Amino acid sequence: MKNMMCFIVFLSLYSCYAQNIQQAGIVPLETYHMYPNNDNYNIQDGMYFKDINNHLDKFVGIWSGFYDNKTLTLDISILEDKFGVRISFDELLIKYKIEDDNGNVLVNTLAMFDDYKDHIDGKFFGETTTRYYANYAGLQANCNQKGTVFLDFVNSTIITLWVLPDSDIIGPDCPDGNIHILPTTKTAEVTLTKQS
Repeated sequence: MKNMMCFIVFLSLYSCYAQNIQQAGIVPLETYHMYPNNDNYNIQDGMYFKDINNHLDKFVGIWSGFYDNKTLTLDISILEDKFGVRISFDELLIKYKIEDDNGNVLVNTLAMFDDYKDHIDGKFFGETTTRYYANYAGLQANCNQKGTVFLDFVNSTIITLWVLPDSDIIGPDCPDGNIHILPTTKTAEVTLTKQS
């Protein structure tokens, strides 16, 4: 009986969500950046920011690059219709591996399931569809290993990546201070080449 009640509640919530999407409609993903800061663009419950123009596709694939005696490998895919608090959206899911110059693996989320919390995952495009912003919280997020990832599409074989840290506030369990494992300035960005 309890399972049946849960199922009925789920169907009811899904029905409301589907109804809100029909009312609010599908909105091109590349317009999302206009909504939070513009009174002419109001986010409505149930909006679906969908990549109808396939702008995310150019980022999809395996990418690799070198920086600061490390190798960074990205596996970028698209998550469709991810449900947020009031809206749903398509986004990039970025799994990654970082190795030092001796081949020691420092971080590896490549084989982890899609909703693993330490993946880099999408936010939205900037004013052009060649810049994509993503959320980042690394394995040592309490030591400020977190922030906004800037992913720039240069051409069909090259992208760049760097992280703008969230803040300089360091937790009490961080004797080494900030522990940043990815580049944290535009001038130090890593250039990645498409592998497949």
